[in-house]
Amino acid sequence: MKKLILKTALVTFGVTIILAISLFGIVSFCAPASMMRFCESIGLENISGDYAYQEYQNTKKLDYLAHSFEIAAENGSYSVADERFCELYGETGSDRRLEFAEYCTAQDNSSLPQEAPDYDYRAYLCGRAAAVKYHLAQTDDEKAAVCDFAIGETRPQLSADSPVISLALACIDSKDSEFCTLLLGRVEGEQKFLKDNSHYQNLVKFLEEAVQ
Repeated sequence: MKKLILKTALVTFGVTIILAISLFGIVSFCAPASMMRFCESIGLENISGDYAYQEYQNTKKLDYLAHSFEIAAENGSYSVADERFCELYGETGSDRRLEFAEYCTAQDNSSLPQEAPDYDYRAYLCGRAAAVKYHLAQTDDEKAAVCDFAIGETRPQLSADSPVISLALACIDSKDSEFCTLLLGRVEGEQKFLKDNSHYQNLVKFLEEAVQ
């Protein structure tokens, strides 16, 4: 009798586990956005980012692609983050590049002016991307390309969230004097920057201190 009860309990437990796994799989496949929010709520951020990317693949909404990039960048999954940013950013002259620009402008317009008057979502995303690309760069050409990207996405009137400043913070934090030297030279040689700007002056100052 005891063996029968034990066997029944084990079968019930096994069926419950199978049903739970099946339900998890169904929800993951049919409702990745819900799984994204659930995983994020319990601290499984990398998995949450993967679900965000899956939801993007289903809906083609850039919100989910951008979110998946941000999570990967935040958690140090640099290769994944770079792949997702490149998909978000698109090629020069492509429809995606135009869509990216329009998406960033929409995010700027959705912020309350009194709360974030100088909010620049494109600068924020590109700044994070520049830091990601810095961590991946190995060759001299790749490092130069990171500088070109950050400087190219930075406006003449630098602000705290400018991509070139985000890149500088990444290499200074890494105590990478060689890259700091490279970036300092590129910044000082860039003609478009307004050099009486306080952010520019602080940028140069901190890079100079990092190379000493």
